[in-house]
Amino acid sequence: MSVPVPPAELIRRVTGSPEADAFVRGGPWHLDAFARALERVGKTYGDFASIYDFGCGCGRITLPLRERAPQARIAASDIDEEAVGWLAENAPDVDARPNGGLPPLPYEDDSFDLVLAWSVFTHLPEDYQDAWLQELRRVTAPGAVLLLSVHGETNWRWTWREPLASRRWSPTRARLALLRRHRGFAHWRGDGWDALFPDYYHTTWHTHGYIRERWSRWFEVADIAPGEGPEHDIVVMRRPGS
Repeated sequence: MSVPVPPAELIRRVTGSPEADAFVRGGPWHLDAFARALERVGKTYGDFASIYDFGCGCGRITLPLRERAPQARIAASDIDEEAVGWLAENAPDVDARPNGGLPPLPYEDDSFDLVLAWSVFTHLPEDYQDAWLQELRRVTAPGAVLLLSVHGETNWRWTWREPLASRRWSPTRARLALLRRHRGFAHWRGDGWDALFPDYYHTTWHTHGYIRERWSRWFEVADIAPGEGPEHDIVVMRRPGS
């Protein structure tokens, strides 16, 4: 299945660069990472009838997902209305809709049995995360699986030692929150994303302990697949119920 390529500006909002090659390669790479996380709970894409790409942008993951899960009804949404409009026009078999910065989502209760979210919870403040986790519980069916990528402790150590240090950035509040106060959650607003995204959308890190304690209010945290270096960790969760 050929994958249409979005305009350069839409690609830049997803990857930080307008290069089409990175966009086209990135989707399958992220799907491979999600597939490995699914294997940890004995699942494959073929086990799901309704899959939702939360925070889809212009379809980096959504577009190649159609080939990985041809049996599934696929839905996707994002706050970027232009990107979602492009996806809807170029992938009419996908139920692509815009959503607001906070709930509700434009879908019915119990709609999905698999949710994918790459690089969404890596950017949201804590109150937004809590709101979206509650809303994802609403739109998932009992027993549904959710795969949410996060910046974990390995990413934090890499980020602090490499790009932040080399650019002389100083995310002091984030460092203190994660490493000294041990809350396990850090949201840093000094990352330079202001020109591209809403005011609340910046850079966030989590410890596994924080995720297991806080996110278990809404879901069963089945596993956390660690990334290497700058790669994202993937949280594997289930909605309680048979």
